[in-house]
Amino acid sequence: MKRSKFLMLFFLILFEFNLINPFLLKAKDIDVGVSINDGKITHFYFAIGDYYKIPTEKIIIIKKRHPIIIEEELPVILLITKERGIEPDIIIRLRERGYSWYDIMIYFGLYPEVIFRPIIVSPPYGKAWGYYKYSPKRGKIIIFSDRDIIELANIKFLTEYYHIDIKNYKNKYPNFIDFNEELYKKYKKR
Repeated sequence: MKRSKFLMLFFLILFEFNLINPFLLKAKDIDVGVSINDGKITHFYFAIGDYYKIPTEKIIIIKKRHPIIIEEELPVILLITKERGIEPDIIIRLRERGYSWYDIMIYFGLYPEVIFRPIIVSPPYGKAWGYYKYSPKRGKIIIFSDRDIIELANIKFLTEYYHIDIKNYKNKYPNFIDFNEELYKKYKKR
């Protein structure tokens, strides 16, 4: 009886200190299911992870759990997470329910015209994004489409991460992942 209690206690201690944890033994076989062999996506994940101070593995897990989210939407999610300290899963659940990015930002008290002000008012952008709508509480407000929010979040991320002014980028790089790759080769590979 005493010997079985001793063995039970011994194995419990070993398990507690992760010396024989069966979950850790199989951890090397875990597949996150996202192929990041493409250097462009890898560099994009590393860049947004570095900018928002989030491990790249967490970004890959977010993308794996929610295939509805495209890579270009990740900076929007992480911007809201950074500003309000909300878990990305909560933001993504709202998105999956059909809320627009504008509605989600307003829900969490983030006004795009304030957050993206330096980008919106600086040339060549000006009044290129959004349309005006009258609100009884706030007066004349700008309503942004989903594409506007995605572009503004990516522009904010790229300009602040690479410390450059990106003008006329859309003509040369219609995709933000390609644009990030070009900036990575130019500025970060050195």
